[in-house]
Amino acid sequence: MLALTRRTSHPMKVKPSVKKICDKCKVIRRHGRVMVICDNLRHKQRQG
Repeated sequence: MLALTRRTSHPMKVKPSVKKICDKCKVIRRHGRVMVICDNLRHKQRQG
């Protein structure tokens, strides 16, 4: 079988604990998961 995966240039980091990296980072909760979103795509994180 052929596995199809979607690759992005900046995938979301998955960490046991997430925190803000810069002043523009926002900690949010989506679908029961804590995430950090930011204008800088390198700062994207998801708790898991």
